[in-house]
Amino acid sequence: MNPYVILFIQLLLSGGNYIIANAATQTIPPPNLTFLRTIISGFVYLLYFFYAGLPFKYRGRDLALLLFLSFTSVSLNQLGFLYGMKYTTATEGALLYALTPIFVMVLSRRYLNEKITFMKILGTGMAFVGVVVVVLSNVSFNGASYHFEFSHMKGDAFIFTAVIAWATYTALGRKLVVKYGAITTTMFTALIGTAMYAPVGIFCSIGYRYTSLSGGQWLQVLYLSLGTSIAGYLLWYYALGKIEASRVAVFTNGQPVITAIMAYIFLKQSIALPFALGALVTIGGVIITQTDLQKRQKS
Repeated sequence: MNPYVILFIQLLLSGGNYIIANAATQTIPPPNLTFLRTIISGFVYLLYFFYAGLPFKYRGRDLALLLFLSFTSVSLNQLGFLYGMKYTTATEGALLYALTPIFVMVLSRRYLNEKITFMKILGTGMAFVGVVVVVLSNVSFNGASYHFEFSHMKGDAFIFTAVIAWATYTALGRKLVVKYGAITTTMFTALIGTAMYAPVGIFCSIGYRYTSLSGGQWLQVLYLSLGTSIAGYLLWYYALGKIEASRVAVFTNGQPVITAIMAYIFLKQSIALPFALGALVTIGGVIITQTDLQKRQKS
C-alpha cells in the first residue's frame, strides 16, 4: 500500500487521539486511564512476543538504555500526556506535540553529532514564540489587570513534559531501533514500561470501580490502547520502512490541523485568533527545520 496513504490514516488516528484523551480524562482519572491503556496494549504486545518467539538480546549499556526508555515512554510520556489533556484543550495538546521534531533535533546534536544550522535555529525560535503566543492566549486582560487560565497552563506544562519525554525516547532510542529493530524495541519498552508503572496503577486502583465504566468509556480506553499505542505505532513504522524519516516526521506537523478540525466538529471547541496565529507561527517554525533537514540529506 502507498506509504503516504498509510501516513494519512496514521495522521487521522493521532489527531483523534487528542480528542479521545481530552474526553476520557474528564471522567476517568489520568493515573487509572494510563493503567488501563498500558495493561491492554501491553497484553497485546505480550501475545505477539510469545507468538513470534522473539529473543531478548539487550545486554549491558543497551539494557540500561532500554530500561530508561521504558520509564520515559510510559510513566513520563503517557501519564504526562493524559494529565495534560485533562486540563488543556485537544488542539493545544496537538500543537505542543508538533514541537517533537525540534526537540529530537536538539537531542540528536548532543547524542548523534548532528549539526545545528541557522535554519534550524530560526525554526526553533519561531516555534518557541508560537507556543508562547498560544499559552498567553489563555490570559485575559481587563484594563491594568489580567487573569491567567491556570488550568490550561497547568495542562500545557504536563503536555510539555510529555513532549520532552517522547523526544528523548525518540532520539536516544534510535540506537536501539537501528540495532534491534523498531518493532522489537517498541514492544520491549512497552512491556517493561507497563511493568514499571504497574505498582502506581495498582495503588491508584484501590477503591476505584472499573466496573462502573460505561460502554462509551471502554471504547475510549480501547481507542487509546489499541488505536494509538498499537495501530498508530505499526502504521508509523511501516511508513518509516518505505520512505525517508524526515518526510515521515513532516506529517507530525499536520496533527494540530486535524485535531483542531475534529475538536471544532465533535467538541465544539472554538479557535480563537491568538491561538490560530500562534499555531501558524509554531507550525511554520517546525516546517522550516524539517525543510532544512531534507535539503541537507539531498546534498
